[in-house]
Amino acid sequence: MSSRLFLLISVLAFGLWSVVATAQEVTSEEKKASPDPNGIYFQLAIYYAPKPKMDPVKEATRLFDQDFATRLTYRAGVVRLTEGAYVEFREVAREDYAPPKVEYLKHKGFGLTQEQSMQLQDSSTVLVLDFFVVKPKDYNYVVAANELAFAVAAATEGFIWDEETRELFAPTSWRNVRLPVENFVFANTSMHAYQLPSKNFRTVSFGMRKLGSPDVMITEFTSAFWDPVSEMMRFLVYQIAAAGPLNSKRSWTGDELKVILKLTAPAEEIPRLALIPAPSEPGDPRNTILTVDFLEYPGKTYEEKQAYAIERYFRPDGGLIKVWREREKLMALSDQARESLKTKKDLLTKGLEENEQLLVKAFHEDAYLWLRLKDWRGNALSGEQIPDVDTHGQVPDQPAKQITVALDQVFDYLHVHSDGREEGNETGKLIRSLQPK
Repeated sequence: MSSRLFLLISVLAFGLWSVVATAQEVTSEEKKASPDPNGIYFQLAIYYAPKPKMDPVKEATRLFDQDFATRLTYRAGVVRLTEGAYVEFREVAREDYAPPKVEYLKHKGFGLTQEQSMQLQDSSTVLVLDFFVVKPKDYNYVVAANELAFAVAAATEGFIWDEETRELFAPTSWRNVRLPVENFVFANTSMHAYQLPSKNFRTVSFGMRKLGSPDVMITEFTSAFWDPVSEMMRFLVYQIAAAGPLNSKRSWTGDELKVILKLTAPAEEIPRLALIPAPSEPGDPRNTILTVDFLEYPGKTYEEKQAYAIERYFRPDGGLIKVWREREKLMALSDQARESLKTKKDLLTKGLEENEQLLVKAFHEDAYLWLRLKDWRGNALSGEQIPDVDTHGQVPDQPAKQITVALDQVFDYLHVHSDGREEGNETGKLIRSLQPK
């Protein structure tokens, strides 16, 4: 992402946006949304590991009456809802609101220990907070909902599940991520991505329902396109929600995009960007889903049309269309790299020579990164992350982050011999050869 675009949309909270290997977790209460042009419904829940400190409904009611009655209205039973923000508490049996599984929490659980993730599987009860918002003028109702959930979870020693973003938080993590109002849109949404049978990727936003906006999706893009597709998704999520609840924007003209994205091309050469309804998949948000209408762009195939649009908006002169045309060759080189890397395992066992390094480029959470390998046991490769330089060309002065990845997460490798010779990184060489000099 260019530094200009990064500053423009204030993307500072993307630690939440991560990848899951399979389709998203779906709770037992999962159901499709019933779109209402005047209202918003969303749900938070509190799990316990395994029992609450006190009666959760009574404590939630006490805290509501004490601190939130002026910001939210309690909805008792079936009543006619007029303009305003409403909440209702209900205790649900564990078997009717199953907790997210331990494996899922490795990706979408924040601030939990492994032991707590295990204990949550035996959670005795679940406190569900249902929010109903009619004709909201701003996002203050989300702020109130987040603060109420934190207060109840902290008092009863519970863990907060966001049904709309499909994430679980320990109270401290919830406070750090959801209570600040800076970067509000990104702090209250998430992005899930997973690999398709075609080996391409599909990515979907989650949480836009809380903001009274549709979620967005982009499908069938290769791993080489991960960064620019992520930029497009972030742009869309931010711009859709920027106009306020129940007032989402679905198309942008060339003139608008030129200003928003700081593009240098003449406005008449910048094609419009439009969103159209997209079919949902199992595990998708219970919300309307939109996607970019790539078919209206120049190109012989869907892939070339997609590349044309992303290149025009986010990678001017980046050679993305050329990368698309060579994608089969790129993936073949990646497969060859993993096979060649297997022959290097003994180097770590015997010990690398002075000045010798073995590095891998791997897909971890929400990005590709380089690791300097230190250990390789079975299918697990561990090493220090090599940090990216900042906008001033400086390497951040911070402790090296230790990361472990599986062999099938590796995209390429680089073997730096003790005499300075380099072997590998053939995918990087191909991508560079396709980009303008």
